[in-house]
Amino acid sequence: MTTSSRPRISGTQFITADTAPRARLSLGASHRDPHHPVTGTGSAVEAIDVPADESCMVCAPATRRLAEELFDEWNDALQTGDAHRVTALYAEDGVLLPTVSNVPRTNHAEIQDYFEHFLEKKPVGTINTRNVKLGCNKLTDAGTYTFRVTDGDETRDVPARYTFVWENRDGRWLIVHHHSSVMPTE
Repeated sequence: MTTSSRPRISGTQFITADTAPRARLSLGASHRDPHHPVTGTGSAVEAIDVPADESCMVCAPATRRLAEELFDEWNDALQTGDAHRVTALYAEDGVLLPTVSNVPRTNHAEIQDYFEHFLEKKPVGTINTRNVKLGCNKLTDAGTYTFRVTDGDETRDVPARYTFVWENRDGRWLIVHHHSSVMPTE
């Protein structure tokens, strides 16, 4: 392993291209055990949480509380009934695999179109179970939630599974992947 001539910053290890393949881990890998590294060399698989050309990355603080706040922000945006406001929480290249549509939404126009129809049901989400994984500028929140929706005079609860993947981009947490599906019947 080659040592870097750069000064160490508060214990941060700089990663270089000539680092031994098994030793090359992203800063986000500190949240994982040695058997589940996210990045590495010697394979055709590209890094998923650190750009390949970066040798140092500053990681925004990510916590379980942040996951709760981000969901609340998204749920509050639903309450406004404004599809544009909800869509603004998604990255331009974000992907939405929605609860009540078989069509994957892969850009803002498609995501907004989905929410224009979904928000007519006046959805209110409540988290039932949550599992949060933290990474470098990335946060994954997965679990189950229940939506209370209104169709005409009928109000009903719809249990569903969800996954939100949030990335910190230019200081703002945005949804890069959101999957929601109605809970299967047994």
